[in-house]
Order: sequence, then C-alpha cells, then structure tokens
Amino acid sequence: MPEQAARPQYQRARREAEKAERRTAILEAARTLLPATGFEAFTMAALARASGIAKGTIYLYFDTREEVLLALYVATLEGWSRALLAGLPGRVADAAFVGRFQDAAVADPNFLTLQARLESVIEHNVSRERLIEAKRAMRRMLEDLAPRVERALALPAGSGAKLLVALGALQLGAAQARLGPAVTALDLPEDVAEFMRLHTGLDPFRETAPMIIEGVRAGG
Repeated sequence: MPEQAARPQYQRARREAEKAERRTAILEAARTLLPATGFEAFTMAALARASGIAKGTIYLYFDTREEVLLALYVATLEGWSRALLAGLPGRVADAAFVGRFQDAAVADPNFLTLQARLESVIEHNVSRERLIEAKRAMRRMLEDLAPRVERALALPAGSGAKLLVALGALQLGAAQARLGPAVTALDLPEDVAEFMRLHTGLDPFRETAPMIIEGVRAGG
C-alpha cells in the first residue's frame, strides 16, 4: 500500500519536471530566435520551427507570443541582475557602477529590445495571471538588488529601487536615441550634419547617470 500511494506522487513529479524542461527549451529557442528575426517578425510558427516543438504544444505553455516574450524578458532581467551583482563586491565609484550597469544590459541582445516594448506592447497581450506572475518576479529581483546597490554607492536607505528604475529609463531612452540613421549614411547639408554629430557623439547614459546617482545621494 505505501508503494502504491507514493507512485502517483512520483509520476506527478516526473511530469512536472518534463513540463519545466519543455518550457525551458521553448524559452531557449526564443532567446536565440529573437535577435535573428527581430521583434516584429517573431512568431509562434517561427518559434516552433526553431525549437523543433509543435506550435500546438507551445500553446499549451504560452497563450500568445507576448507571453513567451514576457517570460523571456523576466529571464533576461534575472541575467542582468546577476551580472550587475557580480560587479558589486563592496563600495564602488559612481562611474564604475554606471559602466557595469550598462555592460550588464548590453551583454544580452534581447534585454533592451524587450524592455523597450514591455509596457507598450508585451504586457497588453498577456493574461492577468501571467502579468501578475511576471511583475512579482520583477519586484523580488528589485527588492533583492536595491539594498546592495545602496551599500555599494553609499545611498540613503530606501532609495535604491527608485534609482534603479530611473537609471533603467535613462538607459532605454539613450539606447533608442542611437537608433537613428548614421550621419555618414545621409546626404545632408553640413550644418545639419554637424548638429546630428553633436547628439551622436554623446553617451547620454554614461554622462547623465552619475549626476542622477549624486542627486539621489544628496537628496536622501
């Protein structure tokens, strides 16, 4: 009798492990596919081909392509958080922290691509349950990271989360500003070309982020 009682539990555990493996395989395929197709051309059909998993099976795990992309964003956010924490053994200079913040973001080509569309597109096309699940995961990561950032930058207690959100917004805006056409690719009057070079020659994130950090430190 004890063996018969334990058997269904073992089978359920095995099924859950298999489901987790399948979900991981789908997300790993999505991680590789997104840079190749770009955001707009990323489809469930393309994901099925890339993963070798039937499209109908993918729909058992994700109701929409945006649910795939939301889960992928959470995974890239986890990677970004780990990369940033790895560079925070203790006190760190503001400029060095800004460099590590930026390096962690560009290490995964999907991170900023997904972040740029997170609130405007992705989160509008997922179920309430998946949205809540993702937001709670994001909150846990922020709550874990914030006090470590406060210690590393000697910031007032409770200011780390707001700083991280502000720096994320600044970084995203800076990344989008660099998506414009290159001056050399256009036939422009010299005055216009000079004006464009003024903007493209700047690194707004690295130049502005330290001022934000100092303002948070001074403002308390």
